[in-house]
Amino acid sequence: MQVIITGAASGIGRASALRLGRRMKVVVADRNIEGARQVAGEIEAAGGVALGVEVDVTRRASVAAMVASARKAFGPVDALFANAGVNRRNPVDQISESDWDLMMDTHVKGVFLCCQAVLGEMVERGKGAIVNTSSDFAIMGVAGNATYTSAKTAIYSLTKAIATEFTPKGIRVNAIGPGPIDTPLLASGRNDEQHAALKQKFAAALPLGRMGQPEDVAFVVDFLLSERASYISGQILHPNGGQLMW
Repeated sequence: MQVIITGAASGIGRASALRLGRRMKVVVADRNIEGARQVAGEIEAAGGVALGVEVDVTRRASVAAMVASARKAFGPVDALFANAGVNRRNPVDQISESDWDLMMDTHVKGVFLCCQAVLGEMVERGKGAIVNTSSDFAIMGVAGNATYTSAKTAIYSLTKAIATEFTPKGIRVNAIGPGPIDTPLLASGRNDEQHAALKQKFAAALPLGRMGQPEDVAFVVDFLLSERASYISGQILHPNGGQLMW
């Protein structure tokens, strides 16, 4: 079996690739091709099978090339973890049109293009599993990060729409909604002092009393892409340290 993981060169994507590499062939896809190849090498060094692939999820041709490379290397695509993401933080009245477009293209269009690229063959085979990366912010909202929040909310809605349409055809489609996870994306745009202060703030506020690690989310992704989650579709699961409770 094989899985395609986008945004797999670092953070949650990397941790998920390393974990899934224990039981699946992994296509490690990222804009950072050197990083993708490095993660693929780590998987192979641990006894797994992997391929590093460059992809820009905002471009249909690039996504199609990624999927074609996956099929050529490992055969049918059994699973997809659409995880690629970026962030731009600004108050609403300071959000530029280019930043808005970047966030929507990377997150929402990227998930759409990746899902669309694999759904056809999954339908033909009557099985498949997809996980998309949303966020706690899809439910909570947050000040100063409207672009990210809007994109992650759209991903959750898109996930439910795809699940409604394709679950009857044998494809399970779910989302994850991570809370505060210590990844390079969290640190982006912040200096070391700001990053450390933010981690301390999150840890103090979370019921579990600590920041999440990428591996905490990888466990959930592994579960959702496995037969252990065979009765779960159209949901968002929140590895979040208790930040958001239902």
